Amino acid sequence: SLSNATVADLNKRWEGLPSSDQEEIILQLNERQKLNWKELTPEEKKAAWYISYGEWGPRRPVHQKGDGLKIFGGVVLGLGIASGLFVLFRLNAPAQPKTMTREWQEASDEYLKSKNANPFTSYSQIQSK
Repeated sequence: SLSNATVADLNKRWEGLPSSDQEEIILQLNERQKLNWKELTPEEKKAAWYISYGEWGPRRPVHQKGDGLKIFGGVVLGLGIASGLFVLFRLNAPAQPKTMTREWQEASDEYLKSKNANPFTSYSQIQSK
């Protein structure tokens, strides 16, 4: 069996081990797993599980604990800045063109009706309320 010093708390030490030691432990555990699993020590079983399914290498979480609050704060800050800019631009925007008035749009509708424009769909130009 593997020594307890080799596999004890492997999940805490795994990232800091040199790759040659990691490969050696993997090979030794693979050989041990070929035997009856009742012969493996609990530490060896934990180590085998961690190597196969633990959060290391490509399975390491992208975000650490506490990052969710930072992300939420950044999203709220971004939305606040975007909303502020929107309101600022709307306050400084020029007046609507005269073609956006209801009277102009109704007159355009009458003109299109008189010319029989677009017979397949409605030709309403009214966009403002």
